[in-house]
Amino acid sequence: MKSITFLLVLALFVGCGSKQDDQNTQQTGTAAGTMAGEVISADNGYIIENAAIATADDPVAFSIKGVVTLKKAASQVMIVRTQSMDGGATEMLVLEFPSFAEGTVMEFAAGSPNAAFWIFGLNAEKQEVMRRTGTVEGSLRLVKLAPAANSMGLSRDVQDGTGEMEIVVTGIENGGLNVPAEKKFAASYQLPIITLDELARINQPI
Repeated sequence: MKSITFLLVLALFVGCGSKQDDQNTQQTGTAAGTMAGEVISADNGYIIENAAIATADDPVAFSIKGVVTLKKAASQVMIVRTQSMDGGATEMLVLEFPSFAEGTVMEFAAGSPNAAFWIFGLNAEKQEVMRRTGTVEGSLRLVKLAPAANSMGLSRDVQDGTGEMEIVVTGIENGGLNVPAEKKFAASYQLPIITLDELARINQPI
C-alpha cells in the first residue's frame, strides 16, 4: 500500500513538473522573436557601400527618421528591416563591416559600436517611438557576390552580397510597442549593394 501511495505521489510530482516546464517554455517563447529559415532579400534590406554608422560628432551623409545616421567611410553597412509581431512597428538591425570580402566571418561582441538596433512606431498612447535599444552580438558570414535579383530600380548592374547571419539582440526596451525583449536573426541573406547617393534616391520604406 505504501508503495502504491509513493508511486501516485511521484507521478503527480512529475506531471506538475512537466506542466511547469511547458509554461516556462511558452513564456520564454513570447519574449523572443526569430527570423529564421528564410532568405533576407531586397524587400527587407540592403548593403550600403562606402558608409558607416555615424556618431553625434560625425558629419551625417544620410539619416532615417533623423535617428539612424550614416556617414561616408571606407566600409559597408548592412540594414535589415523587420516588422513587429502585430505589424505596428518597424525593427531595424544595422551592421557595419570593413568590406565585402568573400568567405570572411565578422564577429560582433556585445557593446560593439559597429552594430545597432532601432525600433520605430506608435504606441497605444499614439506617441511616436524612435529609439536605439538592445545589445547586439553574433556573427555575419560574407559568402559571395552575385548578380542582383532586385536592382532596386537602378539603371546599372547591381550586385548582391550573399551569406548567413547568426545575430541576437537582447534587452530590447519596447517603449510601449509590441516588440519582443529579444530578437534573433538566424538566416541567409541576399541583399543588393548600393551607394549612399542611391539610397537617398530610391523610395524605400523605413
